[in-house]
Amino acid sequence: MEIKTYDFVVIGCGLSGMAAAVSSARNGMKVALIGNRPVPGGNASVEIGIDVNGACYNSLYSPSVYARETGLIEELKQEIFHRAGYEPSLNKSAQYNATMLDFLYDEENLDLYLNTQATDVSVKENRIEYVDCIQLTSERKIRFFASTFADCTGDGFVGAKAGAKFMSGSEGRAEYGENLAPEQPSQITNGCSLLFSTVRTGKEEKFIPPHFAYDITKLDFFKDLGTKNRSFYQSKAEDGGFQGFWWVEYGGHIDCIKDSEKITKELQKLVYGIWDYIKNSGKFEDVWDAKLLSVGSVLGKRESRRFVGEYVLNQKDILDKKDFEDACYVAGWPMDIHADYGIYDDGPATHWNYVPGMYNAPLSTLYSVNIENLVFAGRNTSCTRVANSSVRVMSTCAVGGQAIGTAVALCKKYGCSLKELRAERVGELQRLLLRNDQTIMGYKEECRLKNLKITSSKPKTLENPNKTHTKLLEKAVMLSLPVKTEGLDSVEIGIKNTSNAGQVLEYAVLLGKYKECYMPEKLLFEGNISIEKGFDGYLTLPLNVKKIQGDKIFIILRENENLETYMTEESLTGAPSFLVWNTQPNLHDSRIFGQKRLREDVCFRNVTPCQDVFDAENVTGGYNRPYGLPNLFISKGKKDVFLTLEFDETDLEEVQFVFNTDLAEDIIMQQAKTTVKDYIVVFEGKGQKQEIRVTDNYKRINSFKPAFPVQKITFLPLENYGAENFELFGIKAYERQK
Repeated sequence: MEIKTYDFVVIGCGLSGMAAAVSSARNGMKVALIGNRPVPGGNASVEIGIDVNGACYNSLYSPSVYARETGLIEELKQEIFHRAGYEPSLNKSAQYNATMLDFLYDEENLDLYLNTQATDVSVKENRIEYVDCIQLTSERKIRFFASTFADCTGDGFVGAKAGAKFMSGSEGRAEYGENLAPEQPSQITNGCSLLFSTVRTGKEEKFIPPHFAYDITKLDFFKDLGTKNRSFYQSKAEDGGFQGFWWVEYGGHIDCIKDSEKITKELQKLVYGIWDYIKNSGKFEDVWDAKLLSVGSVLGKRESRRFVGEYVLNQKDILDKKDFEDACYVAGWPMDIHADYGIYDDGPATHWNYVPGMYNAPLSTLYSVNIENLVFAGRNTSCTRVANSSVRVMSTCAVGGQAIGTAVALCKKYGCSLKELRAERVGELQRLLLRNDQTIMGYKEECRLKNLKITSSKPKTLENPNKTHTKLLEKAVMLSLPVKTEGLDSVEIGIKNTSNAGQVLEYAVLLGKYKECYMPEKLLFEGNISIEKGFDGYLTLPLNVKKIQGDKIFIILRENENLETYMTEESLTGAPSFLVWNTQPNLHDSRIFGQKRLREDVCFRNVTPCQDVFDAENVTGGYNRPYGLPNLFISKGKKDVFLTLEFDETDLEEVQFVFNTDLAEDIIMQQAKTTVKDYIVVFEGKGQKQEIRVTDNYKRINSFKPAFPVQKITFLPLENYGAENFELFGIKAYERQK
């Protein structure tokens, strides 16, 4: 038995465990990361191949729009896209896996143990003393000692073995007052899936199904295949292959831990049978050259054990966006409760229960209520089954992992427990998380530079007038406008009357409830304007908006099939547009308000009074994403752009530049046009000058360590990836601690 001693031992090498290990290692901890598979990534690994989703769910439907989680998961996503490109589902490359490994190998304080299974846990006086493991490939037996242990295994093996309190199945409706829970407690969970991937080869491809594959035409669920809830979607990737399907699900009605092999066998029969039907039934066009590339070798699990922490997150907390004093990470996926019997269920494959955009989750759900040195992140955190259906997705798991990794490092620094940290030093934890690009809704960083003066080239005004095409108002469209002044009087909208008669444009102006959301909930004003025959141009809409400042309004152009609105393909951060299919919403329940973000925007100009929402002062405002206002500097054009910060001489430990990597897209499928690619940054102070030229940047965060005390920072953007202007969320300067 080998003996290894670390500050922090993380068991589970999915995204939550990876983030926990890396965040603690970067904060000075000596860390062991242990995974029982040959590759890192968990459900996102090349073995399982699930896309990494989060609060942006499906990109076009999140009420918060700019909702992609940042911090370590954003860093990893950007690196994977830069090296490997977008690889849907299981069709992930060796470069994808290598990038995952680099993310871990590059940390000098982190030791990675793959193919290593935890087998036993020793507990003394409600503390884990050590965890025994066996490395299957080398036959090494290793005993890991540490002051703190993290169970990020998903199934929660280590915590359960240690005697940590946990839950499974569903609570009854009355226990937490959750109307989405069943009347009585149940052992039903969300089931498991195996994904598959295909490619096109350009030549005739045969498929001979294995003997174990089902003839799905003889199964009861066959009648439901191809419907809205179980659709045979096809990839838009260049290879033209099929990807999926998540709804090929089984095992929620049995024990997905004990019955894991039984579930795997059943899913293999289903997956190969479904591909046999697609390929050989003659019901699908253009699959002659489609070849089955891979089928998942490991179950993609959604739910099993959930540990009991100091607090149990529940449905009401999510819907009310409870204000937690120990908020430390965000979530925002819908409460996605799958069919009890998976593919064999007569009902829909899942119920997408509304969540009102991004919400904060607390530290108190990430450590055990009865094992003092056990923390956890991932799908096994402290929450009800209903709440788990929202927080279980991988981007959310990763930001939870970053939170516990950072918290454990602070516990070592101060010699305190997680409970003591929460009670006495949670503000320091939150500040450190914000510094490392973790989002906590409503929290911002304070700029501490003294006598700060900010100057810049001319910023962009609030307008998006470059017409590229028109959109028929067969359904209503909605434009959001940020408001920096005390109100808005009017705006001009591009409209075209395509009929031979005069028309009336009906419109409404609404206000939302949450600064992080683009969901209208209060009617402010309704109006209509007569439009003469043949009109083609900009139309002034009176708005009559008063006493609205630091937030946004929503303008609905109601449907009229004789009118078209001018659209642009140039997105403007903080002013997205939406398709609306319920123009008379129940404003007391925004869940009834149907909307979908467009990847094209309504053209508008001449907002009155002028809204200086893209000024240079935003870069020190402390928010690194839209929140009420856009919170970023956008230049007017790309010629001779500059931004300078001048302040009292300060010994700076670090300066961060925060770029716009388009947080409106959950899965990165293309390089964000708004990201600054090439730029120059100049540090000046006491007669010294340091000029740094950066080329081919693709990251959201660029960090620098000035070589001397600084009085002036100059930012000179040179090129981006195609946007018409340069964008910058923040310049964050951190004074060296004495």
